[in-house]
Amino acid sequence: MVRISTFSTLLLSLIISSQAFAEGHPADYSSACECKSPYNGTRTIPVVIRDFKRSHPDFEAFQGVEFGIVKEQIGDDGRPQYAHEAAGGSATTTGKANFDQWFRDVTGVNTAIPMSLTLTEIEPGFWQYRNNNFFPIDNKGFGNQGNNHNFHFTLETHLKFYYVPGGIFTFRGDDDVFLFINGKLAVDIGGVHSAIEKTISLDDIADVLEIEPYHTYSFDLFFAERHTTESNFQFQTTLELECL
Repeated sequence: MVRISTFSTLLLSLIISSQAFAEGHPADYSSACECKSPYNGTRTIPVVIRDFKRSHPDFEAFQGVEFGIVKEQIGDDGRPQYAHEAAGGSATTTGKANFDQWFRDVTGVNTAIPMSLTLTEIEPGFWQYRNNNFFPIDNKGFGNQGNNHNFHFTLETHLKFYYVPGGIFTFRGDDDVFLFINGKLAVDIGGVHSAIEKTISLDDIADVLEIEPYHTYSFDLFFAERHTTESNFQFQTTLELECL
């Protein structure tokens, strides 16, 4: 596989104005946003994980895959927008007010824990994070709440990448996954379910995402672990993910 980034393309991505990425991205995330790329075959990206109590109405109570929980466009605050305005919510959620708590700090409802994930370069230009036992906040936040692991949490990361033709992204996990590229929904695997895998080729959906080669775009990933008894979080990509 051909490496999709050279020093010159990385340099170009850095000198492109950062103003486009400053707007609309969460202020409570920015303090965590420091990537580390030590050129040793790994890349460390910051994430924010929010722990929830199992009593939250959207956690532990549902089963089933659900698409369309969120709108196609990311919100002005850099978070997913709930797509179900009618009272009662959707098949696996209980309404906008409760969903809006997933990726926002709410005292007494969740507790935010800044962390990081380390990607490994398994082939030149091909990065992977793989964890089929993904319990990063065991005994943290509200604790395990009587379980062997802490199962009730969300994760978000806000990055950017320089789009070179041939870029792909594969995610495998449970439960909800929402990936926005250039503010447009690129991966939607909602609901409470066992691990599901989806691969996207940026070339195939470039028109939908309104992206063009050799430009830099935002990459906003959101994940929720809402139910016992397993947690998978795995992705592979040729995108050279960088901090904003």
